[in-house]
Amino acid sequence: MSMKGMFENRSALFQTGLLVYFFIMGMMFGSMISLGVSHLFGTALAGSFYQMHAMQFVSDIFAFLLPSFGIAYVCSSRPFDFLKIRHIPNVKILILAIIAMIAILPAIEALTYLNVQMHLPDFMSSLETQLREWEELMAKITDEMLGRNDILSLVTNIVVVGLMAGLTEEVLFRGALLSILRRSIRNHHIAIWIAAFIFSAIHLQFFGFIPRLVLGALLGYMLYWSDCIWVAVIAHSVNNIVAVMGVYFGLFETSGSVIIEPEMSRGEVATASIIIVGGLVVFGLCVRAIKRDKGVMNDFSGR
Repeated sequence: MSMKGMFENRSALFQTGLLVYFFIMGMMFGSMISLGVSHLFGTALAGSFYQMHAMQFVSDIFAFLLPSFGIAYVCSSRPFDFLKIRHIPNVKILILAIIAMIAILPAIEALTYLNVQMHLPDFMSSLETQLREWEELMAKITDEMLGRNDILSLVTNIVVVGLMAGLTEEVLFRGALLSILRRSIRNHHIAIWIAAFIFSAIHLQFFGFIPRLVLGALLGYMLYWSDCIWVAVIAHSVNNIVAVMGVYFGLFETSGSVIIEPEMSRGEVATASIIIVGGLVVFGLCVRAIKRDKGVMNDFSGR
């Protein structure tokens, strides 16, 4: 008996629970593989730049990509349609997605700055201290992953942090999770924002929660507007690659902001505001064009 589509008629709650189970099992299995590789190569690889990236690569596959395909296979008789990966968008839509994401980045950076400036009430000061210590630890880990300035490290970061993370996270959150939510939630706005909330929360960074929430929602809308996961994948990858390139060329620190800084003159604030507003306008125009043209170049066979 084939397992394909065997849980297609089960509730969204059941399918979500199954996805969580696949995710946890994937993380555990990926961790075991990563430890096995580290043990195989011994101290030569332990704690190195490439070990971190190898572990990240394995984690992306086993915790994000494989659970997504697994849930699509057992919860749909048409897995490719379930994940919205059947259609490849035309070059015009891909270019529009790239331009849209680059245009919206200044606004996302502004939200990042505002989120960092947030403070919890006085009675939660100890929690805020712990959260900021956690943020500093995460920033150090990110610095270790992105801080090297040789070409091979840059290419590695583009592949693992940029492309691989963009692909696997979108397939899980905008492909599998959002598809499950849309089956039980008729209002697509609610489904998109719930998926975005989970996407942001799973990164465990309180002082980056708001910009990541908005980013997740925008990626969800890109999928909804284009009806194609690859548009969201490209946009997400562009966001990550811009961050990688920005750190590599010293344009900003991993925890810093490109547009907004703690102390800015009125002229700098005005310039930043113009950039943000201009980016929002360009983003809106790109979205309008994407919604108008959903042409495709190819069609994967998912039946």
